[in-house]
Amino acid sequence: MKRILILFALLSAVLLPAAEKLPLDEFMQRVRHPNPMATYAALDGRIQHRRSGEAAKSETLYFAVILQPERMTGQIIIGGREGYLIGQTRKTGDSETSVIPMRGTAEENKLLGYMGVRPSDLTMSFLFYPVLKELDSATVKGAGCRVVLLEAPDKSEQAKVYIASRYCFPLKAEFFKAGEKEPYRTLEVNSFRQSNDLYYTDEISLYGPGWRTRINFDKSADVGPYDAAKPPAIIRKL
Repeated sequence: MKRILILFALLSAVLLPAAEKLPLDEFMQRVRHPNPMATYAALDGRIQHRRSGEAAKSETLYFAVILQPERMTGQIIIGGREGYLIGQTRKTGDSETSVIPMRGTAEENKLLGYMGVRPSDLTMSFLFYPVLKELDSATVKGAGCRVVLLEAPDKSEQAKVYIASRYCFPLKAEFFKAGEKEPYRTLEVNSFRQSNDLYYTDEISLYGPGWRTRINFDKSADVGPYDAAKPPAIIRKL
């Protein structure tokens, strides 16, 4: 049975041909908690950012994550000099990703934000926003998708998420500020790669008015089941 590791949050899913017919609550439960197995990944890559009127910028990016049914923990290092320890309790309505700079203060660590990335993009914590409603189905990159509208607990934004019906994983998410009709940022999954019988996303795009970011991860990746008795050494020193 093949497993698919969805984006950086490593949401593991199996082929679910009848998922498009599930009640919305059950469908979202599968999207948020598709597999009770704990997994981990350590991914090296590059992040490229273009902004109107400014020179293109490129940096190295390291992302490590341990995904357990009840909690996610991980690390982001950008440019080899700015790092964050991250965590998230995986409960509906409790979607905020905790972010702790490994060095200095949040005000001193601005590179990741400049590149247009929020740690919650990498953990896909928006999937745990409360559901407002289901919208008309759509097709993204040739895949039939159920489209679900979610809202941040503090009502600061809504997320319109396109979830592949057959695999129960998100291919695209559009983010809207409260009261606005056009997305101010969009996330798209571009491609997948296989490692150790597991699949992970190796390219993602993020964009908004006047800027675009692309993240590519290397072909080699340390990905697999997580054993708490023999935890992998994936958290790096900065």
